[in-house]
Amino acid sequence: MALTVRAQDRLRLRVLDELDDRPIANVLVADGERTISITDEAGVALLPAPPPGGLSLSFAHLSFQDTTVRFAFGARSGTVRLKPRSHLIGTVDVTRPLPETVFLRKDLHSADLLINEHGMWVLAYERPRMLRAEGEAGKEILRDTRLVLLDTLLRERASCLVPEDVFGLRHDLHDRVVIEGTAHAFSVDIGKDAEGDTRLLLQPFGLEELRQAILPWTDTIPGWVLGSNASPVYPAFDHLAYDPLQDSGVVFCSVVDTFMMQLFRSQYKYLKNAEKVVAMNLAQELGVDKEVAAGYMSGFHHNIWYKPVYAPLFVVGDTLLVLDHARGRMRKFDRSLKAQGEVPLSYFRKDVGRHRTERILQDRATQRLYAVFARNGRTWLCELDPCQGTLGAPIRATYPYPDRLQVHDGALYYIHRPYESLQKRAIYRERMR
Repeated sequence: MALTVRAQDRLRLRVLDELDDRPIANVLVADGERTISITDEAGVALLPAPPPGGLSLSFAHLSFQDTTVRFAFGARSGTVRLKPRSHLIGTVDVTRPLPETVFLRKDLHSADLLINEHGMWVLAYERPRMLRAEGEAGKEILRDTRLVLLDTLLRERASCLVPEDVFGLRHDLHDRVVIEGTAHAFSVDIGKDAEGDTRLLLQPFGLEELRQAILPWTDTIPGWVLGSNASPVYPAFDHLAYDPLQDSGVVFCSVVDTFMMQLFRSQYKYLKNAEKVVAMNLAQELGVDKEVAAGYMSGFHHNIWYKPVYAPLFVVGDTLLVLDHARGRMRKFDRSLKAQGEVPLSYFRKDVGRHRTERILQDRATQRLYAVFARNGRTWLCELDPCQGTLGAPIRATYPYPDRLQVHDGALYYIHRPYESLQKRAIYRERMR
């Protein structure tokens, strides 16, 4: 407690910071174990004058070291300087937040996902089918499959069984979900049951219709439907635009892997004479070059070093971008389908080497493009500048070996199962930073 003393019997003390002589408020001034005063905003404390034997006072403050000062008899003023206190803080690990789990079931593995205006579509299964036909050897076939719809808040809204083994989810040019089965394809309608609950209805149609009339068409611009005639067995294709009102189409960009095409056409010289005759007859019947016919006959695409041409088309604003990986160029077209020049893709420089990407993702909500890189189980995404063809800072997926990556509205979605875990394959989401 503070004491009231006469002016002639008082000791006026000023308490300052030793580093910069600033006054320190709220310093406790004690005589032994008894607090007798507290400094004001000016760092001043008024105390009784020291007795004949002198007076020892202690000064305490949370941010400064405790100090004891002795004042002689007759002292009427004084200045005390306190040293700042060092506070030892324990070690703190600063890490990035773990990805959010958006779909995890104890009874089902996540196999595929697709995000559109209705929410997230999840294809889930109990177990894969291990035995398959020779023509399906490179594909994962899923059995006992369930289609699950999560709403835009990622809450399970509806689900249904798929009546046959399936390869995975596909989408049409309007981002509507389609299931590719082993015997049929299925479109999906959202309806209501008698109780008013959401219900998923599967409508089967032919696989040939899926592959010829739906999958080739990928996007739209005013007046045109965009697609391609790409084939996994031929090292060239055309980007097409179709006018549904005029029922006419136009080729506005052709892509060729010149090195692979030379090898493809060279197969003619390795055919036997009888086979060359067959190739010439096929060429005449189909209206193609005999060397092209020979390339198909030889089964050239079965070679382990053969890779299909990768040159996807993306619509970004008013520009159509063809990322021609065969030439390492980004080719630009306006909405009237006229060429507007091209720029090199930076990740095809010689100094990039093994870090070249083979896949580009587009965030359909923001139209941003991302190049995907993978090495030693880790995956990075770099935003691609649609004007210069350069890459932004890398963004690494937290978990190793992410599967079925998609980017939507600034977030990365993928399927992952922790290593040596009994957990089912789950879908995770993390923000792009």
